Amino acid sequence: DNRHNCYHSDGSNPVQRNLSGPYAYCGIDSDDDGTATPIICNTTFIGGFVSYNYDPRYRPWYTKTKEMQEPNWSEPYVFFQNDQMGISYSHPIYKTDEDDGRKVFVGVLALDLTLTGIASFLIKNYDEAENIVAIIEESEPNYLIASSTGTTGVKKVLKDDHSIPCPEMENFALASEICTTVRIPVAELKNGFMERVISNSYMIQKKNGFPPSRLLPVQSKDDTDDVEVAQGVHASQTKQFSSVGGINWRIMIMSPVDIHEEDSILPGDDMFPFLVTPAIIGSVVCMALLLLFTKHRGEQEVIASDWRFTGAFIFGCALLNLACLSLIGPNTDSLCLSRMWFLNFFFVLALTPLFVKTWRFYKLLGDGTVIPRRQSISHAKTTLMMIPFILFEVLILTIFTFVDPSRAEEMLEYDDVGVTHRIVCTHENSAFFAVQVVYQGSLILVGCVLAFKTRNMKKEYRDNQQLMLTLYNIALVGTVILIVANVVKVYQGTIRIFLSVGVFWMTVFSCCVFVLPRLLQIHTRSSISSNRGRRSQPGRAQLPSAPSTVAIDSGFCASTLQQQQDHVEGANIVSSRTLGTAVENPANFDLSDGDSSSGRRVSFEPILNEETIQAIEKAANR
Repeated sequence: DNRHNCYHSDGSNPVQRNLSGPYAYCGIDSDDDGTATPIICNTTFIGGFVSYNYDPRYRPWYTKTKEMQEPNWSEPYVFFQNDQMGISYSHPIYKTDEDDGRKVFVGVLALDLTLTGIASFLIKNYDEAENIVAIIEESEPNYLIASSTGTTGVKKVLKDDHSIPCPEMENFALASEICTTVRIPVAELKNGFMERVISNSYMIQKKNGFPPSRLLPVQSKDDTDDVEVAQGVHASQTKQFSSVGGINWRIMIMSPVDIHEEDSILPGDDMFPFLVTPAIIGSVVCMALLLLFTKHRGEQEVIASDWRFTGAFIFGCALLNLACLSLIGPNTDSLCLSRMWFLNFFFVLALTPLFVKTWRFYKLLGDGTVIPRRQSISHAKTTLMMIPFILFEVLILTIFTFVDPSRAEEMLEYDDVGVTHRIVCTHENSAFFAVQVVYQGSLILVGCVLAFKTRNMKKEYRDNQQLMLTLYNIALVGTVILIVANVVKVYQGTIRIFLSVGVFWMTVFSCCVFVLPRLLQIHTRSSISSNRGRRSQPGRAQLPSAPSTVAIDSGFCASTLQQQQDHVEGANIVSSRTLGTAVENPANFDLSDGDSSSGRRVSFEPILNEETIQAIEKAANR
């Protein structure tokens, strides 16, 4: 005014120029009706006329700069004049003392940036882009600075209860008395789909240690009234940002990516029938062959093939086909673990009877070039041999269930087109794969070697040729599956279809190799017996129906029917010298099932050919 008095911006409160005494805020008082009444303060600094209750020398940015005596950035705080959250860049100001030439601190130059202003800058630069950019504090609890979605990570709440939002009030002074502004950690952002993307990206980045040069996949959903209204996958990457003066932020960028679902097969997918059909048909065919095989278990052809262990192998093949149905569904931790168990366990369960059968065949018969010494390996002993192989596989699966289980893992792939998102079942390392290849491969390899050594045995005696064909078939199909799964770059869904088809071929072919020849032999023998019966003349000796025991001794023929099954189970082999004379050196089996005290031995030729029949008829006529 004309008296050279200064007033605050309200035009009525004069500025007191008295510099004596401690500096303090002038403050605000409130009447009962809610109107604000200013309190005159006589300690306001010279020139401070913008607000009657404001002294910048007590603001955090000033006191910090005065103490540090160097440029700095403040932590985000609530601005006095507009109650907004922001940061300040402060620089100390000095003057030169005229007496001694020293620099003397006289004040602070400050530049304010509101978080809303930073968010506006990000929105302006990324408004047309699909990317989301967020700036968060590096230090815990990682408050949000700003984002290109407009989120600033601050909210007004009641001072007494931060969980209750501040009500809308026209009286700024009263609102300042009952409300306060608080910051939101980025992990607590949850309002809307975009905030969920930012929050989920932060959580995944933090879990992985904020890798600077690695893209991490982020799945986000937004639920409204328990109904999913949005879903997407983003590739997230972070970079640390620091500046002179104390800024230590982390910039996080989230970009939408394409979703590839070819790694899983779900009901309704185009590839679903190609996975389910082989699995179901394979299990049905194996079970049908098992029923036919066990139905004829009293026939000498089936008995000679060790029907118990062959049947166990066929049953394991049916279960292995059913295990392929576990490949249906999305890649989740639980399904990935169940697939690890089902496929490996049932494969070993099917392979073990075949392996011990091959081993027993080799121990009893050798390579077929010489007559081995007499020895006994009972069915019970052979069955017990299967248990360690199965238990060892269970042990492997149990160990890796806790050490390195198969889990669902999200991954991003880069190509010339862009970035794609996949979810695959995988292990942390290749240890499980290596252990299974060594163990299961060793069983197959040893079985192939033993089957090859017994290849010279006459096919009428046992399943030497069937064993060799089956084991070689398993080895070939298994090798092809391993090559396709680990060398050829295809999606896991394609590998699973290939695996289902491979298991179908491997099991059905092997079961047919064992069952169909035996059924054909039974049919052929029955036809020969029927034809021979029709040609028989009155008074001519009739041959008994198989299974039978035939022995010729000094010009007479005796035929004894052996109806009991345990009398005709070809388990052990003895020299033909233990029985008088045998027709054309037929196989002589010790059928006592390892019990030498019973002394039940039978000499028979498993498949009677035409020459044998004629020789027996001539002897009978004499």
